[in-house]
Amino acid sequence: MTRPFLSVIIPAYNEESRIGDALDKIVDYLAAQDYTWEVIVADDGSTDSTAELVEACRLKDGRIRLECLPHRGKGWAVRNGMLAASGDYRFMCDADIATPIDYLSSFLEKLSEGYDIVIGSRQIEGARRFNESALRHALGRLFNWSVRLIAVREFQDTQCGFKCMRGDAAERIFRLQQTNGWGFDVEMLFLALKMNMRVFELPVDWYHDPSSKLRVGIDSLLMIKDTLQVRIRDILGKYRLDDLSCKGSSGALTERSGDRK
Repeated sequence: MTRPFLSVIIPAYNEESRIGDALDKIVDYLAAQDYTWEVIVADDGSTDSTAELVEACRLKDGRIRLECLPHRGKGWAVRNGMLAASGDYRFMCDADIATPIDYLSSFLEKLSEGYDIVIGSRQIEGARRFNESALRHALGRLFNWSVRLIAVREFQDTQCGFKCMRGDAAERIFRLQQTNGWGFDVEMLFLALKMNMRVFELPVDWYHDPSSKLRVGIDSLLMIKDTLQVRIRDILGKYRLDDLSCKGSSGALTERSGDRK
C-alpha cells in the first residue's frame, strides 16, 4: 500500500451519536484534496455501536481504518492511532469536530514552513470560542495556569483537540508518551520541546459541544495529576531520549500566529 500523505486520527469512546457525521465531514473534505490520505478511528473499547458504525463506513471507503482497543483512555487511543498510522503528516481531531475541518489546510501550510507540530489554540489572539460557559472557560484557564507552572510554559492552550505533526515527530513522541488519560496533550508537548521540535500555536474557531464527555470538575483534577506525573517522570529519568535533536530543526522554538510580522 502506498504511504499516504496524511493520516487523520480520531480517538473515540462511545461515539455512536457523532462518529458517522464526523466521518462524513472529514471524508467529504479529504476527497476534495489533491493528496492521498487515510482515516484511523482508534476505538477506546466502546460499549455502544461505535465500532460497527465505523466498520460500515470502512466497507464504503477502504481508506477508513478501525483500531479496536481495550478501554484505557483518550491518551491511550491517540497513541495507538498515531503509531498505527503511516502518513507523512498526522492530524488528530475529536469526534465532535469542534473546530471546522477546513482549518486542516492552515495546519499543513505551517508544517510546510518547517514546523514539526502545529497545535490549535482557542486562547491566543485571533481565536474565537462559541457556546462555552463561563465556568468551563474559567476552569480551562486554571488548568492552563497549572500546566505552565508545572510542565510547559510556552502555550496558551494545550488541550484543543486539533493537532497536526510530521510523521517522524509523531513516531518519536508517541513511542515515549505514557499518559493514558485526558492530560496526554501536555506530555506530548513536553516531549516535543525536550526533543527540540518546532511547535506553532495556531488560532482557531472552536464550538463547544454540550454533549462533550469531559467532566469539567473531576477530569480537570485528573489532568492536573497527569501533568504532575509528567514532571515526576522527567525528574526520575523515565523519558530516555536517544537523541534530543529533531531532524530538520535547529533548536526548540515555539511561535504563535502574529509573533512574526
